[in-house]
Amino acid sequence: MTAIRISVSTQMDGVTYSIAPGFKELLRKLFPKARPANTLFVSYDTSSDFEKSMGKMEPHIVPALLGVSDAEAHAKIDVIEFVDPVTDKVLRKVQP
Repeated sequence: MTAIRISVSTQMDGVTYSIAPGFKELLRKLFPKARPANTLFVSYDTSSDFEKSMGKMEPHIVPALLGVSDAEAHAKIDVIEFVDPVTDKVLRKVQP
């Protein structure tokens, strides 16, 4: 089973999403042309404005952070876990 863990760190003015270096290497093997980001910061203001006009932001986090489309990710990744890096608690799971 291929699983990716995305750390979700709450800041004073937003949320930082990140992937560990080991998962970045796995992504490079699964998707050679992908350019995954180390981190992605979304301010609360941006999130609020986006959600008013476009809906939930979370579905857009995965493709932006992993550097592949949602369809590509779900074709090769079995589960994506959003995890609190302090407690290691799984906050949410996304499965195709």
